[in-house]
Amino acid sequence: MSNLPSFRLTLCAAAFLFCISWAGVSASPDLLELMQQSQDRLNIDYALDADKFKMKKAEIQLTRDGFFRCRRTFINGKQEYYSFSFSAFEDLSYLGDEQNGWMVLKVKPEGIIVQTFHDPKGNIDTMASELRLPFKNLQAADLHTINDCFSQIRQRLQH
Repeated sequence: MSNLPSFRLTLCAAAFLFCISWAGVSASPDLLELMQQSQDRLNIDYALDADKFKMKKAEIQLTRDGFFRCRRTFINGKQEYYSFSFSAFEDLSYLGDEQNGWMVLKVKPEGIIVQTFHDPKGNIDTMASELRLPFKNLQAADLHTINDCFSQIRQRLQH
């Protein structure tokens, strides 16, 4: 029974943090809609160029609490996981053309968490400042919309 007060305190703290993170981005339905639209575009319309890089699956997620997450699973079972807070986001650029290219996401120094799992060379946990994602069929107008979305999320988190 002596653990009950600490459990309640932990539960209250978790609920408080959940409400803060929920309120951080969700206050603007337009922003949530833009996030979902960007996430859908990146996952469906312009899927990561999985065939070229022997990936079985790739998924990008923009979360309500302001995080960009990307998980890539390769045919050999290796997984790569990237995550950063949009508050660390600095710039988005694209190298290539509309058929094939690399989206380059730049964040504050060491703002990207990089983890690998089931890697024959060993699992790695590290930090990075840049993430390059191979895309195909990414239109310039949509790239501009995605960049605007990312910038709006960052601005929202800074207030």
